[in-house]
Amino acid sequence: MNALKRLRASLIIVLALVATMVPGGLASAAAPPAQGVRITPIGDPTWMPVDFHLFAATIGTATTGYAEFLQTTLDLLPPPNHVFHPALGAGPGAPHAPPYDNELAQGVAAQGFHDEVVFATSDFSGGQGVYLAWMNVPVGPTTGSSPDFSTGPIIPNTLFPITVVGTDYHNGKKFSDLADFTVPPLDQTLSPPFNVDGHSHFPLFIVDAQDFGPAGAKLRGSYQYSITMTDQSGNGWLVEAHFAIAH
Repeated sequence: MNALKRLRASLIIVLALVATMVPGGLASAAAPPAQGVRITPIGDPTWMPVDFHLFAATIGTATTGYAEFLQTTLDLLPPPNHVFHPALGAGPGAPHAPPYDNELAQGVAAQGFHDEVVFATSDFSGGQGVYLAWMNVPVGPTTGSSPDFSTGPIIPNTLFPITVVGTDYHNGKKFSDLADFTVPPLDQTLSPPFNVDGHSHFPLFIVDAQDFGPAGAKLRGSYQYSITMTDQSGNGWLVEAHFAIAH
């Protein structure tokens, strides 16, 4: 897997720029803002994305193999609660109890990143990129074991792998492929393995930059990250992030 594919296939994470936790259940969110984050359920998911963040940070370059991308994501969810796992990126670490809807917000603040909806071209080029990060948590009745507890609310392994596919649109036209990968179950197929019933929570990180778009593309204008997450039951979420590069 080359550096670009590793970048696209790495696990993810996001922000509280817009409070996109849907009040009162899993109803569709309001109409998308000119800039910001919107989530829409697909079917009847028993898990949901929370704690969204949209910010500029280092991703690295082709010369470095975009290694800075992985380091940025690990810095957002530091040890001991999260540790690096070769199949997960920022994976489970020391057991810690829910809720998990503020961990990324704490990481964004600790790293000095700033949630924004308007960026400069320098935020999207020269080794910098615009990240969309969020956490996924259970909202259904399923309980079981996870790396964080022996019994509690989980997204069960039977719903994994969760497929993540995404596209970035610039002024209404495709700019790049954001994502095409799966989030695995926490089971014996991983190395190192897990012996639990499911995830208590898992992060996702999406990023784009000039490097991944058409050669010579003008960067100013409006952008839309459109990401679909679907589980093995066919349920999931559409996540849309709208922002602009203005100068």
